[in-house]
Amino acid sequence: MTIDIKAFQAFLYAHIPLIKAMQMQLQSISADELTATAPITPNINDKQTVFGGSSAALMTICGWTLIKANLEHLGVHNDVVIYTAENKWLKAQQDDLIIQTHINPKIDWSLLANQIYNSNRIQKITVQCQVLNQEQQVCSKMLGQYVILKK
Repeated sequence: MTIDIKAFQAFLYAHIPLIKAMQMQLQSISADELTATAPITPNINDKQTVFGGSSAALMTICGWTLIKANLEHLGVHNDVVIYTAENKWLKAQQDDLIIQTHINPKIDWSLLANQIYNSNRIQKITVQCQVLNQEQQVCSKMLGQYVILKK
């Protein structure tokens, strides 16, 4: 499976202005993982560290993006929304952000698409995200659950 990262980046910038303001850049997307980056400058707080709200927003956006990109790739255009999120901030971050997102357990996207179209059940997906600093240390993490809405 190959997702056009540049096209999806343009989609994000066009439809979610916050992403452009935060200067988030997609680096890779696969069926189960996404990596993105963002500079500290537009995401900094008064202490010269990453603003907790920025890291929370970036993790939420990356979880959403991983799911939405895979669904769009299959031609499934249902809305995806965050349902719950548990965030933890482990270390003050003073440099650019690396956001890593993954789905575990792995998803059979074709089977999920079939379930979306043929089931009355709302589909939920759990995503794990973490924000690393440039030394690859985990500074914040999120466990999020997303819902795929019925059309």
